[in-house]
Amino acid sequence: MRNLATKTFSGLTAALALAVVTAVTSAATKGPDAGGYSATDSAVYSLVDIAGASGGTSILAGVDDGVAALTIPFAFRFYGKSYTIACASSNGALYLVDLATSCDGFFDFANIDISSATTPNDFAAVLPFWSDLTFQVAGGGSVFYQTIGAPGSRKFVVQWKDAYPQGSLNPVTFQVILHEGSNRILFQYQNVNLGETNPTTNGGRATIGIRNAGALTTQQQIEWSYNAPVLANASVLLFAPASVKAVADVNADGVVSCGDVAIVKASFGKRAGQAGFDARADVNNDRIVNVMDLTIVSRSLPAGTSCP
Repeated sequence: MRNLATKTFSGLTAALALAVVTAVTSAATKGPDAGGYSATDSAVYSLVDIAGASGGTSILAGVDDGVAALTIPFAFRFYGKSYTIACASSNGALYLVDLATSCDGFFDFANIDISSATTPNDFAAVLPFWSDLTFQVAGGGSVFYQTIGAPGSRKFVVQWKDAYPQGSLNPVTFQVILHEGSNRILFQYQNVNLGETNPTTNGGRATIGIRNAGALTTQQQIEWSYNAPVLANASVLLFAPASVKAVADVNADGVVSCGDVAIVKASFGKRAGQAGFDARADVNNDRIVNVMDLTIVSRSLPAGTSCP
């Protein structure tokens, strides 16, 4: 947290500003982006409270501008790449990285417009409420994390409990849920309405969205909002990749069949640029056709289908 001046709004002015900004920036859906992700605010809110006695592990209590490395207990695919390590920031951001040491040595207290600037070190990022937050105040909570569910359908939950925005007398509480298998990302907001005279209320000083590394070039990102009060208590945002079913339809004939499997097998083992490489067969866009692509297509076949 940095000692910046806090703006004061009259009740009428703040209400008018809220109405105007919400009308301009709020949307039911956004995307798909260049990586196939779409976002919606129409999902059902159901907070998975992991704080306190609920069993979550607490980190970053009493900390300002801190980052901790977390291990995701399953391979979480994000824009075609698998991650098992995340950097949880006290400032309401989750960065997906290859090494735990990547979580060291950077500060992110100043949120930015991800449509025109990069995250620290250009990290792939999940940003439920990126803002200047702190736990280093009386009443401050911490970040909690916990894995819920059985292998194959687990949920990795990261929750910011009672985080205080810069200059605010009241805290926010929200969470991110990473879903195994579907690779969906859920943002849930328990408390973000801090009063109409508070400039941070409902995300008024936060960046909210997702982005891949290199997003300014690839446009693989969705910025739901930037410094706009578009959230509400008990609200939710869902970010989801293109359905595996659609991706697995390699020949784009409207169904997943042995014809799609045959295309992948014909290009199996080939890398981009090599003779025989078929871009259609590179289902996960990692520039090589391998067992991952074959698995995605095979698992999307109708039940009982056996291909040669």
